[in-house]
Amino acid sequence: MTHTLPNAVLWDWDGTIADTYSFLNDAHNHTLTTLGFPTFKEGEYQQYFGKPREMLYPAIYKDKADKAIDIFGEYVFENADQVQPIDGVREVLTYLKEQNIPMGIVSNKKSDYIQEELKHTQMKAYFQIVIGSGDAQADKPSGAPLMLALEQMKIDIDKENIWYVGDTENDLACAQECGAKTIFLCNGDQGKALVAKYRPYFDFTHYNQLKEFLVAI
Repeated sequence: MTHTLPNAVLWDWDGTIADTYSFLNDAHNHTLTTLGFPTFKEGEYQQYFGKPREMLYPAIYKDKADKAIDIFGEYVFENADQVQPIDGVREVLTYLKEQNIPMGIVSNKKSDYIQEELKHTQMKAYFQIVIGSGDAQADKPSGAPLMLALEQMKIDIDKENIWYVGDTENDLACAQECGAKTIFLCNGDQGKALVAKYRPYFDFTHYNQLKEFLVAI
C-alpha cells in the first residue's frame, strides 16, 4: 500500500493525547463520595472511559446524574493542571504542524473542559478546532461530531485524505461511519481485538511508532 500524508488529522483527547485515565477516575471517585456513593473498585472505571455523557452519568450516578455533572466539572476545572500529555505525542503533533497539516480535537468530553486542559498542557496552538460532548447532534460512536469538525474546518471528507486518531471502540466506529482513516493507539488485549475487528489504517502502541510511520511517508 502506498501511504501519503493526511490532508487533516482529527484527534480524540482522553487516552489519546492526554493521559487522563487516572485523573478522570479520581474525578469520578470524588463525585461519587460527595454524592454518597461508594467509589470505584480497582479497574471498574475502565468500562466507562470515553463513553458518551448521556450514557455515562445515568449509569454511574442514577437519579443524581445532574448534580454529578456539576460536581465533576468543578473538580476538573480546579485540577486541570494535573493533566499531562501522553509520552511522545507532542513530537508527533509538532511534526504534523511543521508539515502544515490542519488538526482538531473530537471528543466525548465537554469542550470547555478540554480547553482548560489544553491551556495547562500548553498544546492549544496545535489545534484549529475542538468539538466536544453535546456540540454535534450526537456524540461518538456516532460519526456526527467528526463530520461537524470537518464541516467547520471546511474539509470535504469525500475528497480528502482524513485521519482520525483514537484509542477506543467509540473512536474506531466514529471514523468508520465517516469513511475517515483510523489511526489507532492500541492498548492491551482489548485493543488487539479491536484491531482485528475494525482493521484500522495504522495501529501503534507508542507514539515513536507513529512518528516513524509519518517520517517514512
